[in-house]
Amino acid sequence: MEKNHSETIKGLALVVCSFLLFPVSLDLMQDHDDAMNDYDRECDPTYRALTGNSSAPDQALCNSLEKAITKKARVFMAGLAAFILTGLVGLAMVLPANESEK
Repeated sequence: MEKNHSETIKGLALVVCSFLLFPVSLDLMQDHDDAMNDYDRECDPTYRALTGNSSAPDQALCNSLEKAITKKARVFMAGLAAFILTGLVGLAMVLPANESEK
């Protein structure tokens, strides 16, 4: 019975961690969206034409912004995976096991 209590405590701790990771995931998603908006504003020809900017985009800046988008996408995916995994594993540890004793 002690092992079951210990697993429940660990599961609850993971669920709490998952709740804490949720706003972190939202912030990481917003960072990625901001990077994509920066790229569109500086490098997307259609967006630039719609805003009246007809100058040629700075290729070095565009490459830098593309790298930032890629990096922020990876960080967001890692944060989202941590949120989902801690929630699922925590719930699996908290919920009662279907043990049938005969």
